[in-house]
Amino acid sequence: MVKEKAYAKLNLYLDVLGKRSDGYHNIETIMAPINLYDVLTFKATNEPGIQLKSDVTITDKDEDNLVFQAAKHLLETFDIDKGVEITIEKNIPMAAGLAGGSADCAVTLRGINKLFKLNIADEQLATIGEQFGADVPYCIFNKACIGRGKGDELVFLNRSLKWPVLIVIPDLNISTREIYQSVNMDEVPRKKITTMSSAIYNRNYELMITELYNALEPFSFHKHPEVKALKDSLLNEPVDGVLMSGSGPAIAVYAKSRKALDTLADKYRDDHRVILTKIK
Repeated sequence: MVKEKAYAKLNLYLDVLGKRSDGYHNIETIMAPINLYDVLTFKATNEPGIQLKSDVTITDKDEDNLVFQAAKHLLETFDIDKGVEITIEKNIPMAAGLAGGSADCAVTLRGINKLFKLNIADEQLATIGEQFGADVPYCIFNKACIGRGKGDELVFLNRSLKWPVLIVIPDLNISTREIYQSVNMDEVPRKKITTMSSAIYNRNYELMITELYNALEPFSFHKHPEVKALKDSLLNEPVDGVLMSGSGPAIAVYAKSRKALDTLADKYRDDHRVILTKIK
């Protein structure tokens, strides 16, 4: 049996540079893992096939789940004659901009690799993971990094930040594909990545706060005004910074005082899912 933690991530910076011929967009982003994770357990079975068990419904059909697809790919590619039972303990909210599906897919590649002793290096797992989603290569490594291309060309910053953060999530699912399809490049504001990357590398919290940036916010806010209303409300609180992660709707709230974030969590808990955690 193998047990793996699938960590969620936040975007501290996200710029959209233009559409690619493969349908994705070229981006520049800075991502960091947070101490919020799903737990996946892998057990080999004598009967071929993949059994998925979860405490929540993730997809209508198992075959549509990235976990199933990643496991199937490795089992078939390496001619493994056994099956696998995968149990998913889901803690990362789905379709929230926290890469929960990509994280589960990534640790499935890692888990199957360990379970059947395939000895695949992380770099190769990341390459395999590209076919399942742009965030999957990042989720293989779970380190603060710059992502370019689709977000899968990674430059690691080798910094552990350990800053407290409150995640506030409205009861709303947002399609990442839908938001990217709505992006009008003429309306994307520009902000250089270099200052934010320097802030992360030097663990300069105050500079990081001034450089928080997500080019997708205007497009997500246009389609989902309630997310904008939530961010505006949080900006009026005694906090240091507020930024939507990914395509939303999760909003990350930053303050040096964990106690202040705890108080804020109590205020928003009745109407939203709130998670008080920290950047790893």
